[in-house]
Amino acid sequence: MYEQIYYKYFNEKILPVIGKMEKERVSTVCKVVICAIFFVAIGFALAGLFIYSIFNKLIPPLLLPVILFATYCFILKGITSVIVAGKEYQNKLVKDVLPLFLEPVANFKNWPANRDTETIIDAGILHNFESREDAASYFGIHKGVNITVSNTSLTAPVNRTLFKGTLIQIELPFNIQNHIIMLSKNEGVYTRYRQINLHNRDMNEYVYVFARNTNDLDYISEKFWEAVKKLGTAYIAKGLALSFRGNTILIALRQKKPMQFGFLFRTLLKPENYDDLIARFTAIFELIDSCFIE
Repeated sequence: MYEQIYYKYFNEKILPVIGKMEKERVSTVCKVVICAIFFVAIGFALAGLFIYSIFNKLIPPLLLPVILFATYCFILKGITSVIVAGKEYQNKLVKDVLPLFLEPVANFKNWPANRDTETIIDAGILHNFESREDAASYFGIHKGVNITVSNTSLTAPVNRTLFKGTLIQIELPFNIQNHIIMLSKNEGVYTRYRQINLHNRDMNEYVYVFARNTNDLDYISEKFWEAVKKLGTAYIAKGLALSFRGNTILIALRQKKPMQFGFLFRTLLKPENYDDLIARFTAIFELIDSCFIE
């Protein structure tokens, strides 16, 4: 359902305004490919010269290491030029294209950085951090539910990165009389509460669940778990921590490249090339839907 909303919005609202961006992308691809071919071709030419010189003693032996080193540098330069251009392009997508996808469904807006840090502290899933830095933050509303999505880094004392990734804060229109914590198994355990078994084999395989008491555990349903799992997959999370306390759900998705999406060699004009981005939005909305028990 949500995917179709985004595809329709893309065709009606986004597609007409990204033609110039697509021309810039094509131009960048041409420059990157020509540059890479040029440097790699020189590298292979030097490699050929090196091999030929070994058998025919064309060049003094003392110069052979220099040629070998130059061969390595030119080939490496050709490869890294593609990698660097790809990373720069992904940053450009986050800056220029991501905002185009904020309006459908939740009408996300830019949000002040480092806001509501108390919620992170109260959640108990990210602790002992000394400073917080939000590279980007967005706020939206869906079904009367407040949603904040932030690209966040938390630093522990001595400038050690405690967390880097996406924080999603969901404020529901109702409260639960409990504090439930869900941690992927590579995130460790929560020692303040007792571990509970919700008799879900799939859930028990991937996460630990802890709770302050036994109230409102029915909110951690099969539907809720499937939505959480989809969220972790959509964000390519290396680790997941979730706190459900009162009316607030806080999800910490540990990532290597928060919010990045897309690929330099994909056209901007096909909606299916945004599937990874759209999946991140829809996973949030489906998690919210799963919280309303019928």
